[in-house]
Amino acid sequence: MRIQVEAHADDGGVTPRNLCWNERRVGIVDIIDRWYGPDYRYVKVKGDDAGVYILRCDEIRNEWALIMFVSTRGQALSQALATQAAC
Repeated sequence: MRIQVEAHADDGGVTPRNLCWNERRVGIVDIIDRWYGPDYRYVKVKGDDAGVYILRCDEIRNEWALIMFVSTRGQALSQALATQAAC
């Protein structure tokens, strides 16, 4: 899914600051991880809504895409299921 990302250039390339999708604006509060694919840059971030997002940047086309999103509710459910499975 294509999204709008407000970013700034730094020593590591392009760092997202805000993302907009489904008419929502989410501030980026933490960069969790970054990695490179053959043609893309990937960034895993935490939003000010406590959601976790994986973003893909096509630097040649200057386009961003939302690859994965996990809400706080989804994170809590995943942790609860993992705890039950361990018991």
